[in-house]
Amino acid sequence: MGTDETNKTENNQAQLEASFGMALVDALPVICFSISIAMIASMYDSAVFLIGALLCIIAGLGKVLWKLILAAAHKDIQLLYRQFHYLMPGGFVLILLSLIISRPSLSELWKNISSFPCNILFLLAIVGFAVMGILGVKMSASDKRANWIEQLVNLAAQLCILFGMLMIWYASDYYRADAEVTEYLESSGSVEVIEIDNGLYFDGAGEESAIIFYPGAKVEYTAYAPLMMKLAENGVDCFLLEMPYNMAIFGINRADDVMKDFDYEHWYISGHSLGGAMAASYAAGNTEKLDGVILLAAYATKDLGDLAVVSIYGSNDGVLSMEKVETGRAYSTNYTEVCIEGGCHAWFGIYGEQDGDGTASISREEQWQQTVDAVLALVG
Repeated sequence: MGTDETNKTENNQAQLEASFGMALVDALPVICFSISIAMIASMYDSAVFLIGALLCIIAGLGKVLWKLILAAAHKDIQLLYRQFHYLMPGGFVLILLSLIISRPSLSELWKNISSFPCNILFLLAIVGFAVMGILGVKMSASDKRANWIEQLVNLAAQLCILFGMLMIWYASDYYRADAEVTEYLESSGSVEVIEIDNGLYFDGAGEESAIIFYPGAKVEYTAYAPLMMKLAENGVDCFLLEMPYNMAIFGINRADDVMKDFDYEHWYISGHSLGGAMAASYAAGNTEKLDGVILLAAYATKDLGDLAVVSIYGSNDGVLSMEKVETGRAYSTNYTEVCIEGGCHAWFGIYGEQDGDGTASISREEQWQQTVDAVLALVG
């Protein structure tokens, strides 16, 4: 009897002797995989990807059903087993084809996968799959202990992928910049807009002072381009940074890269909402590098010492916690507060209305101008 035939016989025998518990454990990775691929399908408008995902899910669940019936009733329904070898490869071919066709979506997906902490999760998953491959070669299919180890490793790998996909899926639902933002992404007569690593550089006439800006949570970073443009027009250059998953909590130290690559006498850090809180946290650990902190609808949670701090918010802000603003005042000995009458939470950017926000009674342009005036009072 040949080696392949022997392995097939051992595998069939192992399946016939499989416990119901083993079959249930084996079902968990398939369920995780099905949820992960369904989330990806929900993020991309591709009929080809959707069909491929459905084939993979049907293939996986069909094999799970085969194992459960085999373990519980000792009935070997070969159709449920054999379909896996056709539907799963076919599904993956369609998924790969859809990603090749939709390259922009693939690029965005890869950017999220390669960012921390998803990159760690997916790396652990790859290691898990490699371990499974080694176990499959080194251990006999009839070894129950080896089967348990293999399935637990598979479960751990699939959980890593699932957690990573949950993060990407959550981050995919964010506030997009309004269409009119494009006019602020192009160089004007007095301000040159330059693409840099992880963001945009608004280079105006100023040469001494610069602001590094962290966007709000789940807001497309370009939504703050109008405010950056107006500040640069008034002599303060700005660095508008893009954050992993549109969450500054995952890119809190990105200011380091900017200050390493550019030379200014005075550095200020700023941010909106959660971006402001993360900017303040960065400032608390880097007071020697900075001259001040500019909080837009945000508050400090750590000691900023004698750094100059200005807190700017709208009177109609329905998102900002004024209790936390009050608590944050105690973290600075050089603190100024500016309330923009009629302003709201979302009007610091240009991304439409924000859930839970109040209604502004002034225009965005007016809120931007009052913000610029308050910033210049600190920086100027």
